[in-house]
Amino acid sequence: MHVKTLILGAGLTGLSTAYHLEKAGQTDYLLAEKESTPGGLCKSQVINGCTFDFSGHLLHLHTKQGKQLVKSLLGANLRRLKRRAWIYTGSARVPFPFQANLFALPEAERQQCVNGLLACAQTPKTAPKNFKEWCLNAFGPGVYQVFMRPYNTKLWGRDPQEMTCDWCGSFVPTPTVDEVLKSAVKPPTKSYGYNAYFYYPARGGCGALTDALTRSITHLSLNTPVTRVDLTRKTAQCKGKTISFDYLVNTLPLPELLRLTGEAELAALADKLVHTQVAVYNFAIKRQVKPFSWIYFPDKQDPFYRIGLQSGFSPVNAPKGVSAFYVELPGDYPHTQAGEARIWKALAQKGIIKESDDVLFSFWQSLPYAYAVYDKFRASAVSQALKALAGRGCFCAGRYGKWEYSFMEKSLLEGLELAKKLV
Repeated sequence: MHVKTLILGAGLTGLSTAYHLEKAGQTDYLLAEKESTPGGLCKSQVINGCTFDFSGHLLHLHTKQGKQLVKSLLGANLRRLKRRAWIYTGSARVPFPFQANLFALPEAERQQCVNGLLACAQTPKTAPKNFKEWCLNAFGPGVYQVFMRPYNTKLWGRDPQEMTCDWCGSFVPTPTVDEVLKSAVKPPTKSYGYNAYFYYPARGGCGALTDALTRSITHLSLNTPVTRVDLTRKTAQCKGKTISFDYLVNTLPLPELLRLTGEAELAALADKLVHTQVAVYNFAIKRQVKPFSWIYFPDKQDPFYRIGLQSGFSPVNAPKGVSAFYVELPGDYPHTQAGEARIWKALAQKGIIKESDDVLFSFWQSLPYAYAVYDKFRASAVSQALKALAGRGCFCAGRYGKWEYSFMEKSLLEGLELAKKLV
């Protein structure tokens, strides 16, 4: 079998690439997906009337092109929501972002953050060598010790000193020194961060976006794992068949593709790429809780680093009088009765649930690839890998294909741009 373009992985980026090839009248392609359903992590499941995504999947749309694309796909099935996010640390409930809401901290911690920031503002700055130094430059030692260090250590599974700051960009809000100091006295009057407002399907969960893309795709092959890629001969082994191609689009995790080539030099680069895994504990209770979007938990005694209210994103995500939650934990967290008991205890201590709540059901999800880790090896290894692959007709795209910290809008638009390039 021969196709002009072979696309590996029917996650959001692979689907977008195929969708836009179809729109351009290019049907000489094959989209190969190893799972029995498309979408990658952008899909939803309904359990007892509750819709759950694979952890929080929200649309952050910041470009005219991205908004037009999503609205053309979902039409009226789209809601715009204001962020309701918090940080629970100790007994404090701090609005997100932490560094712009110091007023909510106890006096001692608030003063620690203010003093650290004032000292930082008077210290000459040098280019940060790692994420720790970036935080100290931006916020001072107080904010770093109280929130940035413990939370990010939980999220990334390593000390911020072991990470670069390449990923920060728009993901870590950076109010000015004056804005941070004012926030120690009273709440800010403006919103910070790329996710102050976000979009979400009114029905169908984030999987509604996958469904909308898939409807226009004619050459999707499910249950089709790729076991070998020969970049010299331009062939791939898919489900026992040899498929030749002119161009290869990869949206699989970059280390996987590098190893599939069987080339020692590329496999060596794959060994330098590290990622985190995430375990997601989902549950529903028979009580309507006060709406919120998500909450961060930096404290070491809390096993989870973030929870979200799935039923808060759309009223049809759960039956009336029912609230559905997702709880994000490190990927090696034990899926045991003792592990679950620890989660329930922490949720009750933080006031998220009540001990009297009627728990309707719970279940686990495992995300083997969650975040590409920005350590000192990543930038060089990714650059070398993408350059070597592109030089041989293989284009990588998406959060995992390019091994980056990204969001859904970018995945959609990368698929669009790649399709244009292929056409």
